[in-house]
Amino acid sequence: MPRSMARRSLLVALPLLFLGACVQTGPMGSMAPGVIGPVAPGSAWANAVGTVTGTDGLVANPMWNAEFSGPGFRSDLAQSLSRAGILTAGGTYRLNADVQSVTQPQTGTRVQVAMVVHYTIHDATGLAVFDQTVTTSYTSPLGQAVRGVDRLRIASENAAKDNIALLLRSLGASAEGAPTGGPL
Repeated sequence: MPRSMARRSLLVALPLLFLGACVQTGPMGSMAPGVIGPVAPGSAWANAVGTVTGTDGLVANPMWNAEFSGPGFRSDLAQSLSRAGILTAGGTYRLNADVQSVTQPQTGTRVQVAMVVHYTIHDATGLAVFDQTVTTSYTSPLGQAVRGVDRLRIASENAAKDNIALLLRSLGASAEGAPTGGPL
């Protein structure tokens, strides 16, 4: 009798376990690097950019419920550029950030997200004065979160933080990217 009860309990618990894996977490957190140092006052990029635009070439993976938002990314990018002393209301340049891809896994205990963003900065005449593609990836191991959807969110946020940090460094600011992944 105890063996059949264990089987019944298992039959009831398994579907609930799978349903729990489908529950959506909260929205993405900040994709802006935590520590940003400004560009030098005499830098060509100091207070030079006035607007941030872009397009989204990414397709969300329907198997996962992590939310990645191109507009959210650009908002955090703009905030980061402002903190670095690059973005200001009077800036004459336009920074375009095209999210070309965000690659997310189907499954796994170690979730790695890769992100490719093409950045261009245009002057008032439309001439590109800066053109760079930044590719970053972040791996969130099982030790960072138990649920796969949480590891996916963490990896997505941190791949974006690293991407923005690399851009800021290219423009002469200092920025720390994402912390390294946790154990396992």
